[in-house]
Amino acid sequence: MTTAILPGISRFSTGALARAGGVSVDAIRFYEREGLLPPAERTSGDHRRYPPEALDRLGFIRVGQRLGLRLEEIKELADACERTPDCPVAHAVELLRGRIANVERQLAELAGLRDRLVHAVERMESHRDGDDFTAGMVFQASGTENAV
Repeated sequence: MTTAILPGISRFSTGALARAGGVSVDAIRFYEREGLLPPAERTSGDHRRYPPEALDRLGFIRVGQRLGLRLEEIKELADACERTPDCPVAHAVELLRGRIANVERQLAELAGLRDRLVHAVERMESHRDGDDFTAGMVFQASGTENAV
């Protein structure tokens, strides 16, 4: 992971790193607290200063988040990539396959929810003009009362 240093910048302040990485200052501080970013050097005035590699790490974090990885998984992969010249592909593949399985479970749950909603709407529409018919009757009959 390497990033060309922005012209005239050898170290990033928290705000500069946040702007360059497209995140908030609070996110930078959080990532540092959680060990996703290495601790910043401190100036004599106790201001944080991050090396250019922190921007690479921040990009790695953001890609991991877009892939739906948990922060601890991102940290684990980023740390492993720092320790070895080639990132451990087998481990990354294992994490991503786990994420794929999780997404497939969520899709199945959402498909079930959609089916229950369609069923409830169909029951309501078919009994729209019925006497003494209430939405509560549909929810009980459609099994949606316990659905999440």
